[in-house]
Order: sequence, then structure tokens, then C-alpha cells
Amino acid sequence: MAPTRPSEPESLIPPIGVLSQAERMFRVNWVANLDRSPSGVPLHEVEYVARQGRGVRLVDVREGEELTGPLGYIPGSNWIPRERAMSLRERLDPLTPVILISRGGERASELAHALERAGMRMVAAMRGGMIAWRALGFASTRDPELRRQRDALPEPAPEVVREPGPLTLEEIETHVGDPRSTRWVKLAAILLHGRQACVDGRDDSGVVGTPGGDMGELMVGLAALERLRGQPLSRGKLTELLRRRLDTFGRFYMHTDIHAANGLIESMRADSRLTAAIGSTYEALEWRQWLSEPPIEARPVVLEHLCQPGHVGCGHLRLMIQNPEQYEVRSALVLDLLRTFFSIRWAGASELEAVVLPGGHQEGAVLDVRVEGQLHAYSWIPLLSPAYAGVQMFVNHPQVSDYLRRQLAAFLAEQRDLWDGEAIDEAALLEQMRELAQRQLSATLGHLARGLPIYELSFDREGHARVEAAGVVGG
Repeated sequence: MAPTRPSEPESLIPPIGVLSQAERMFRVNWVANLDRSPSGVPLHEVEYVARQGRGVRLVDVREGEELTGPLGYIPGSNWIPRERAMSLRERLDPLTPVILISRGGERASELAHALERAGMRMVAAMRGGMIAWRALGFASTRDPELRRQRDALPEPAPEVVREPGPLTLEEIETHVGDPRSTRWVKLAAILLHGRQACVDGRDDSGVVGTPGGDMGELMVGLAALERLRGQPLSRGKLTELLRRRLDTFGRFYMHTDIHAANGLIESMRADSRLTAAIGSTYEALEWRQWLSEPPIEARPVVLEHLCQPGHVGCGHLRLMIQNPEQYEVRSALVLDLLRTFFSIRWAGASELEAVVLPGGHQEGAVLDVRVEGQLHAYSWIPLLSPAYAGVQMFVNHPQVSDYLRRQLAAFLAEQRDLWDGEAIDEAALLEQMRELAQRQLSATLGHLARGLPIYELSFDREGHARVEAAGVVGG
């Protein structure tokens, strides 16, 4: 096991009430995603770095000519040359989240380890450096402006926390104009090793959004398939299908929230069948670990609790269970897919991500995000942070979702052995999926976003954004 400092989780994650729920959850996720090399170097993966927004300071420690060289640098980074990097200990609060970046990660790793030993408590290197960043399909820039800001640590513009309520067009323009709010990734990278997150505005990271994330998209495909074939899918076929989906597309996202998670824990604690299995599990990270791999003998009971609607923290999925007619899906299908998700995850499928989001819904807008022209595998897609001034926004990428939906329809149609040799009309399946996805999106926004303004956010090929008002939900 990689070495760690025993007191680290306790020191970074104080008791409930000391920090805001969002800040505490950010720290929980920082610690949960942090890895360490055999020598103890703190490391974060490229995908984690790419999803971070205004809350994390990215510091490039390379030489000036490297910034404008072939690899470029991550937009929104600060440039602190290697020889000045140790000054970060005196110049920043020790709890400032800092990720160091170098060419291949070696220089950043050495400095992150030294800064941590010097007292910085939320510092890490990006594993693999800019080589890994580019290899995984994320965008960089070679703008020479950063070279004129050598050793500068500009104070981030103070984020004015406003009262909850509808966001204005001007506020959306300000948000998307901040390079820390948007990261860019090639569409092919999403298909091969990325993920679709939920439209939910409580996610603290940059997202490509669709209702329910990957889980919601698979539900669309399965419900359309059942409608087309006229018969329900068995639990055994769901299990095999999800395994094949992981083999084909990789990572698979589903989320819950802190309220549902707390309710789940309370419910399980009250169940005498789980008393021995839970034991002394208490802290947030302990529960995260326990739920990622419950004792085998306790799993059937844990599944009972996980599948209660009040313990499903994704509003889109919960609403499907509670309103199957409105969503045109069998509630039993949703519950069976949830059971399948957790069962395969507990068997060791690391591609299945169960993300916990903080707080309640305080969205102030719905954003439909598009890019100019037709999408291709090489098209650049914006990952957009859904948080601005303490207010959230639903972020939906309909154009990307439709592209990926076409891939899912083709995949489902190819699994003929699961459909007893029956040929599935791929075009008819896709048509059903599109119709169902639009119906379910409208239903969820009607429940969770009624009255909120809708903005069309269009990016041109140079990455410039245009924001246009497009009415209100339910209007």
C-alpha cells in the first residue's frame, strides 16, 4: 500500500459544521482521489485535474520556452519557475489547493513532495504532466502572455456569493469568460475514457452534462430497447450488458448526494441485520470505503437500502422510479440497473464511479451547450463548471449527448446474442432513444427547474462563447 501520513484525512476534513458543506465535500473528494507514489509523492490524475475549476490553483513549474513549445500549458495556470516553487509555502495559505505541473511529472512530483513536507497540506503533482494531459485529449494553449507573468500569483477575483435565484445573461457571460471555468477535451477522449456527468448543478467540477449522466443515458437506451422489442430485460442480461458496456466504452458515472447518503447511513444503522457489518464505521472517508466494498454477507441488505427512492440522490433517477408513466420507463428496470451497477462495482469494476454531490438544489439557470458545426471524433468539447457566485446551473450538452447516443444505439443493436438472435433496427432504436431522452429531460426540468431561465451557450471553433436567452423552463 502506498505510504500516507496517518493524520492527513483527519486534519483536512474537520467535523461537520466547521466548513460549508460544499467545501467539506471538496476536501473529501481531494483526499479520496489523491494517490501516492511508493516514495510518498502526492499525485492527482489528469482527469481529476481537468474537472477542477476556480477552487484549485494550477501552477506550472517548467522553463519559459516550454510554455510556448509543442506541449503548451493549461489555460488558467500560473507560472512559477522551478527555482521559485518553494516560495509557494510562504506566499499561499497552507490549505490552498495547489496542483503542480511539469513536462512528464518528475519536476512537479519532487516539488510537491518538498512543499508538503514544508507544511502545505493540499498540494499534489499532476501525474504524467503535460505529456499525459495532451495524450488524454485535453486542450492546451501556447499564448505567450503567461511568459510575461513569471513568478506572479495573481489574487483570484473574489467570488461574490449572491443570493439564490435566476442567473442573468451577463452573469453567464462572466462565468464562461473565465478560463478556469472551462476546459476543452476532444470528443474521442470522452468516448474512450471520459464520462458524461449529470446536468445537476451541484457537481463541483467541469462537466459534459446529460440527465442522469452515463446511468441516465444507458437507461434511455434500455427503455427504448424494451419498447422496441416489446419485452422486459432480465437481471442476467442487464448484468452482461453493463459488463460489455464497460469493456467497450470504459468509465461509467452515477451520482448521489449528501442528503441521500446521510439518509442511507441512518437507515442502515437502524437495521439490526447490518450492525455487525458496519461495526465502528463513522467518518466520511470510512463510509466511502465501506460502501465501495461492503462485507459480502451484508450486500443483499445494503442493496435493499440503496434502492429505496429516498436514498437515490440523483433526482433524475429518483423521479424515474417515482413517476414511471411520465418517464415511460419501468421502475423495476431502473431498480434492477441500480442493483447491477453496485453488484458489479463491488466485484471490482473500478470504471464504475459513484460520486457524492453536496447540498441541495440551488440552480439559477439551465445552460444548453453547443459547439459550432458538425461534431467529429476530433472536435473540441467544453467541460463547463456549473457553479457561479454560490449559485448553480443545470449544464446540458445536447449535441454531444446525441453523438454519444448514436454510438450507444449501435452498441446495443450489435449485442444480438443477448436478444436471442433478434436483429435490432439501429435507426429505429436511435429514433426511440431520441424521443425518450427529450421527454425525460423535459420531465426532470419540469420537476427541478421550473421557472428558471434557459440560455443557449454556443462556442465557435476558436473557443469564443456566445450566450443567448432562450426562454424559461415551463414557459
